[in-house]
Amino acid sequence: MRRLTPPKKNVTVQKLNEYLPESLIQYQEIMASHNKLSQVIFGSPVFPALQGPGFPNVNMQPNFYSGVGFSMDWAPIDFGLHKARIQMAKSIYGQTQSQFEATDLDVGITAASAFLDAAIACQQVKSAEQNVSSFSQFSDVVHASVNAALRPGADASLADAQLANAQNDLIRAQLAREIALAGLANMLGLGGRLVDIDDRGLVTIEEKAQVQRSTPIFENVPILKASNAAILTALAQKKVLDKEYYPVFHFMGGMSTRGAGLNDRGRTQSANVYGLFPVVPNYQIAMIINWNFLDIFRLHQEKKVQEQRIIQQQQDYNLILQNLKTQDLQSRARVKAAIALAANMPVQVEAAAMATRQAQARYKASLGTVAQVAEALQMLAQSRVQEAVVRAGVWRALLSVAAVHGDLKPFLAEADRIQRGL
Repeated sequence: MRRLTPPKKNVTVQKLNEYLPESLIQYQEIMASHNKLSQVIFGSPVFPALQGPGFPNVNMQPNFYSGVGFSMDWAPIDFGLHKARIQMAKSIYGQTQSQFEATDLDVGITAASAFLDAAIACQQVKSAEQNVSSFSQFSDVVHASVNAALRPGADASLADAQLANAQNDLIRAQLAREIALAGLANMLGLGGRLVDIDDRGLVTIEEKAQVQRSTPIFENVPILKASNAAILTALAQKKVLDKEYYPVFHFMGGMSTRGAGLNDRGRTQSANVYGLFPVVPNYQIAMIINWNFLDIFRLHQEKKVQEQRIIQQQQDYNLILQNLKTQDLQSRARVKAAIALAANMPVQVEAAAMATRQAQARYKASLGTVAQVAEALQMLAQSRVQEAVVRAGVWRALLSVAAVHGDLKPFLAEADRIQRGL
């Protein structure tokens, strides 16, 4: 699956937006009347400016006007506003990168958890198959005893019922395995495809949990880095507000040529084909200072709002840090308990196996019942499943530690070592 990274080019785009001058090349060819009034009116595209003298009377005779030129507007002096905006773009990029890392870690943890679920489901199928085999063998023994008139016929029916129940458990286990494998495929970006796993070693070898024992550097955990990046972004936004009140110096320049179908006395002229071609040149150079001095009231209130956002982000950071420290202690406790359970499970399985053998021997000696043997077989099957679950539980506990530490590499390296038999 293709890994997508945050768009760092946004910072470059912001730099270009801040420091490149605004430029425009324009050409106009106009046919219009030229009636003028002595009036004051605000500029608008609806009311274009009319230059030069007008006619003594109103007429709608059309005249041609033309013009071509270019202009540039550069505002390099803004008392730090450009840098503040670029820094905010960098902060946003850093926040996006941190969020990406946190999401990437979450995806990895979810996929690893789905793998463990699939491994447990596969072990449940193996245990159910062993259970069916055991009940099948026992059913053959019961039927042989019944056929030899050593046992009542009810024993054969009860043995068949227990065998059918074991077969139903196998069907349910197979369904759970297929569902778990489908979920794993979805987590791997292979939704709808058939996948299989190699759980060798993960549920059969007792893991000593020698990984990730050191105290983590919480500041490097992606979720905490994302929270810190949110604080930096909020501070960068406040820096932009601090710089917005200063005036902005615009350096402007340009050159143009014009043409008109009227002369300077407002009379039609044929020079330059009645104004169709722009031939009269002009240039302009200017410095303009723009200062919206009333923005002080708006900026004052926006800074207050931004300061509250910064405080909120800092509180979120502290809360996440406290949660990580708590989860670290809880995860280590889970690992310790999971290892103790895994060490004790072989004793339980061996005891269940011994009980099964004794129950079968008692039944053959006519000292036990079918129900007692069936109960022993069920306990053995449950013990085998629990052993696989407990051993996978060690890895699940280690996975929770990896999630708190924000680093899956030690976990994956240890899993790979176990599966390779090293």
